[in-house]
Amino acid sequence: MTRQMRILIAEEDQNFISMIASSLQIAGGQYNMEMVSSGEACLKKLQEESFDILILDHSLADGDGLKWLWRYNELGINVPTVFVTATGDPQMSIQAMQAGVFDYINRSAECAKAVPFVLNRVVEGYNLMTQKVKLQRELIEAKNFLESIIGNAGDAIMVIDLAEKFIYWNAGAERIYGYLREEALGKEVADLILSSDETPKSRGENIIGKLVAQVWRDDLVADTQARWLTKDGREIMTSTTITPLKDATGRIIGASLICKDITEQKRTEEKMLLAERLSSMGELMAGVAHEIRNPLAGIKINTQILARGDDSSEMEKQLLKSTLEGVAKIQKIVEDMLDYARPKAAEYKEENINEVVEKSLEVLNSQWMKAGIVTSFERGEGLPLLRIDKHQIQQVLINIMLNAIQAMEGSGKLSVRTFSAEGSAVGLEVGDTGGGIPAQLLKKIFDPFFTTKSRGTGLGLSITQKLLENHGATIAAVSEEGKGTKFTIIFPAKEKRDEFYYSGHR
Repeated sequence: MTRQMRILIAEEDQNFISMIASSLQIAGGQYNMEMVSSGEACLKKLQEESFDILILDHSLADGDGLKWLWRYNELGINVPTVFVTATGDPQMSIQAMQAGVFDYINRSAECAKAVPFVLNRVVEGYNLMTQKVKLQRELIEAKNFLESIIGNAGDAIMVIDLAEKFIYWNAGAERIYGYLREEALGKEVADLILSSDETPKSRGENIIGKLVAQVWRDDLVADTQARWLTKDGREIMTSTTITPLKDATGRIIGASLICKDITEQKRTEEKMLLAERLSSMGELMAGVAHEIRNPLAGIKINTQILARGDDSSEMEKQLLKSTLEGVAKIQKIVEDMLDYARPKAAEYKEENINEVVEKSLEVLNSQWMKAGIVTSFERGEGLPLLRIDKHQIQQVLINIMLNAIQAMEGSGKLSVRTFSAEGSAVGLEVGDTGGGIPAQLLKKIFDPFFTTKSRGTGLGLSITQKLLENHGATIAAVSEEGKGTKFTIIFPAKEKRDEFYYSGHR
């Protein structure tokens, strides 16, 4: 059964109302009419009941129909309205349409006959408009929802056009690559996403360019890992997926790039692999050191006995002295190997890092003077006490400082400073003005037995790193050839220090 259409008529002319009622009755009787003669009465009805349509006269007992219509709109009363105008008054009809009415009729017998058709057309149009508005609202909400997810995603999400220029750049891309959205839009891919492995001009063309070219052939580039440079020159590792974007006809119109920063993940994996390798190496080194120690002690004792003899020639004495020096060097290597493989148990106490640095500088005081090196120490103020083994941390600092003395070859400046790092972490920085370390060697300086010196075991920085790891601390080096090297040590924030020690690192 068809639902009755509820009609509210605000009209003073009873004769016109009768004509409308007669026309509706002839049309089939699925209409329910209620009549009022004033704008106020109409307002009350609209507030109390629900109507499918309003027929509103331009002139009511208490005022102009248009003014009442504006008031209904202001009060948020939304009902499709048919406006009744004076015969032949197009100006008023236009004003009514501007006020939001769906249709209008003249006060005449002909228009009264057409009312059923007009009402059905208005209701149908109103329903279509309502659906359209609803769809538009849903589309806007969906767009805002997706924009919120994509725009604020942690991964870099970018879109390029066929000219390989960025037309979308989200917050994740800003965070990972360092370029603001305004800086990136309109720029070519090869201008911003630069590989760290190639020369500036060929970077994008040879790597990202090849990936994009593959997408233009309608291929998906999935989870491709590569190293890139950020705006500030940092090297990062990302996993990149590039997907072609198509229009309704299937034609490629661009591509989306999703880049996940996996730098820390890769570092963690590398550290785990290195830890496994070093653990095995440590066990091997400990065994070898013990095997060498006993026969080496015998060689040293026998050589010392021979050196005490009075009947040895001068040449023999020189040979025995040289042998003892070689034995001493081997013993030093063996001791370093044992220290690396099985470091002595630490005694952790609350210590002032500034006092530990001052003591380390004093230990090498004579060597600073002999080498003509000027030292400076910038003490951080208000630093928290650190739970450390001060002897091990002194060993760390002395290892780094001895390397600095050798790097500066007779003159230069060594700068040390302590500072508050992020959170409640504590930083310690040691910089020299030596010759620096070539970039290709910088990544190897903490590897066991790696050294560029003619003398030395290559275990100093390896032991340094291991001692710091036992304190939950990290060490990093930056260097520039001809300008010097800077080591930065970060002792963790108190919460992480407590977590580290309570987990068994005591």
